[in-house]
Amino acid sequence: MNKIFIALMLGSLALVSSCKKEDLGPKPTDLDQASITAEPGPGSILLKWSIPQGADYRYVRVSYTNPATNKPAMRLASIHSDTLRVDGLLARYGTIEFKICPIGEKGAEGTTHTISAQAKPLPKITKITDAAAEKLVLAAGADDLFVSDPESSEGPKAHLIDNNNGTFYHESWSGTKRPMPHYIVMKLPRTVKAFHFFMKARNNGNRSNPVEMGIYTSDSFDGNFDLEANKAVLVKSLTGLPDAQAADYTSPVMLADKAYTYVWFQIKKVYNNQAYAALAELHVFAHKTEVYDPETGETTNE
Repeated sequence: MNKIFIALMLGSLALVSSCKKEDLGPKPTDLDQASITAEPGPGSILLKWSIPQGADYRYVRVSYTNPATNKPAMRLASIHSDTLRVDGLLARYGTIEFKICPIGEKGAEGTTHTISAQAKPLPKITKITDAAAEKLVLAAGADDLFVSDPESSEGPKAHLIDNNNGTFYHESWSGTKRPMPHYIVMKLPRTVKAFHFFMKARNNGNRSNPVEMGIYTSDSFDGNFDLEANKAVLVKSLTGLPDAQAADYTSPVMLADKAYTYVWFQIKKVYNNQAYAALAELHVFAHKTEVYDPETGETTNE
């Protein structure tokens, strides 16, 4: 009797299980395999497909093994989406296999398509440290300073770096007055990636202070003040600089895309639209940086 009862129970369970499978509904519209692509990006892979005509699925399921944990992972995209970006990846994980499958309204699965791709490396992250800045002393003194519009009668360029607020560099006022911008180019004693500068205006009632400047960097300087020819890279544009007599100005710390040898001070505008600038001091300070590589997890000091 007990055997008969058990058999009936097992039969009922099988019937219920069969009914549940039927409750998943019809198989949804399949994706066109030819339309499925995988586009690698930094730390991610963008999966794309075409939404089929008459699509009747609820969502698209993307399954893969998370390389960081070696555990199954899943992402979902709605019927209205034709892309899905999988992020949190690294190039060192190698090729990752993705299984893409449409899922019907009640859970029925469509055809699963497989595509593989490898993420591109994540960029390194540079951080300016809290270490004290180093005041850079030009190796050749004034010979490492290049000015586009010097005045012949007074204010030599050497006064920019003589650590004396009572002396000054003056741009041309007695000769030909060239239109802005004017330039001061400084050859640093070593390559620098992170830096700030200190500028002291001349103590004179004319207040010939630069009030708008562009700060550029370059690997070389050919003697001509041509940004493009020297492949100079803009690091910072500065406006609203102090116009008071003998004003001090300390710039924010600037981070270039890499270490450079030359810093260009492009003088774009002088107080009261004067045709020349005058400065008592101009100095560059180097900052140390830390570089974090997400691909290796290592941090190095520069």
